[in-house]
Amino acid sequence: MFRMIVTAIFFGLLFSSCYYGAMQGAHTLGKDHITITGGVTLPAYFSAESKREAEENRIDFLETYPTVDFAIGATERIDLGVSSFGYGLGPMVKYNFMHPEALTAISAMLNMNYVIPMQVMLPRLSLCAGHMFDRNLEVFVGSDAGYGPDMANIPESQDGSHDWDSVDNTFFACIRMGCKYELKPPGSPNENIAYLPESILFQFSIPLDISRSMILAGLAITY
Repeated sequence: MFRMIVTAIFFGLLFSSCYYGAMQGAHTLGKDHITITGGVTLPAYFSAESKREAEENRIDFLETYPTVDFAIGATERIDLGVSSFGYGLGPMVKYNFMHPEALTAISAMLNMNYVIPMQVMLPRLSLCAGHMFDRNLEVFVGSDAGYGPDMANIPESQDGSHDWDSVDNTFFACIRMGCKYELKPPGSPNENIAYLPESILFQFSIPLDISRSMILAGLAITY
C-alpha cells in the first residue's frame, strides 16, 4: 500500500503540467505541522469553438492536470516544502505577514521548480490574502506570476509527442479565488478521525496571458 502511494505521488509530481493557480490559501500551517496535498485542475473554455480550436492547433491549450505538494510548518509564520507543477518539482517557501493567530492572513509564496523535460528552472511567486470565518472556513483571493517554459503552447513532434526543444519561455500570470474548509480543526469532534482529510479546497483561476477565454476549476484534498 505504501509503495502504491509513493508511486502515485511520484507520477503526480512528474506529470503535473500547468502552473496557473497555487492550490493553497493564505494562512500558514503552524510550527511542526506536516501536510501532503493532492489536487486536480480542470480547464473550462467559455465556448465549444475555442476548445475545439485549442485541441486542433495546440495554441493556448491546457489539459486536466494533477498536483502534489508536501509542506511543513518551520515556524508559526513560515512553511517549507516541495511543490509540483510545470512538468517538474522544486522547493517552496511561504511567509505570512500577519500575526499567526489573526483571522486575516496575507502571505507570499515562492516556488523554484525544476522542469524535468527541459532541465531548466521555473520560478513562481504567489501573493494571497485570506480570512477565516469561524474556525472552519477560509475564503481567499490571490495572484500568481512567473517565468518559464510556455506550457500552454507546447509544439508536437512528428510522432505526436511534445517537442520540448521548440518550447519558448514566457511570462505567465493568473488571478485566483477560492475557499478552504477545515474538516477537523483542533478541538472539534472530528479531530482524531485518522481516515478523514484535514481539509478540502475549491479554487477558480483565470489565466491573464492566454488569448482564449477560459477558467480553471481546482479541487485539492489535504492530509
